[in-house]
Amino acid sequence: MKRYRYTLSEQETIINWDNELDTASVYTFDRRIGKKLKELSQKYPDQFILLEKGPQHSVTYRIPKKCVSIRPPYSAKRRKQQAEDARIHGLPFDEKEKNNDEDFQMG
Repeated sequence: MKRYRYTLSEQETIINWDNELDTASVYTFDRRIGKKLKELSQKYPDQFILLEKGPQHSVTYRIPKKCVSIRPPYSAKRRKQQAEDARIHGLPFDEKEKNNDEDFQMG
């Protein structure tokens, strides 16, 4: 029997947002998103929780709502400026994470 292969249009990413909870669930076929969620779950296992592995590399995670955002698109000028800033100064969240990790270990 031949296994069913999901079409590209069926390979969705779905974010479920319940107003009563502090978490959202993310179901995705996208390998980049899945990889990012896996890395975050290794770094923050109490906050990024793998709920299910499905067919064709699909995964479902429970994540903090504060990690889901909708923002306006970047202009080409802003994207270019931020890329240049990152080359010169590093990524903005790298230093914050280092400081937060140090504070957590000390406190």
